[in-house]
Amino acid sequence: MLADYLTRIKAWAGERREDVLVAAIIITVAVGSFGLGRLSVVWAPQKPVEVIAPDGSAAIEARVVQPASASADKGINQAAAISGAAVSGGSFVASKSGSAYHLLNCPGAKQIKEENKIYFQSREAAERAGYHPAGNCPGLR
Repeated sequence: MLADYLTRIKAWAGERREDVLVAAIIITVAVGSFGLGRLSVVWAPQKPVEVIAPDGSAAIEARVVQPASASADKGINQAAAISGAAVSGGSFVASKSGSAYHLLNCPGAKQIKEENKIYFQSREAAERAGYHPAGNCPGLR
């Protein structure tokens, strides 16, 4: 019975040899593409970019004004810790209206509009301002 099925499969594949070859190529390319995509997630995260002021100091201080729509509690926390934030440089970035901070090379950081970005020199400064680590940012968790 099993030998009969095997003979029928061989006969079917022999009649459609070109179709089977095309299907095998498509499946091989799909599996290879999936494997390469998964490999890109496994690679080690890049070291965050460190921005240093022209005078050589590592900290750039700036004041950031909270929009009126932000919650009062978060605004108080941010106002207390905003001295650790910078308008144009730092190793971590967050949105004025968001609740998470990112490394500069994270996908979420690239989606924040430039005028809404707040930069922090350290994780501690971002957390003092009321932000938490972004879940989609490799290297923060």
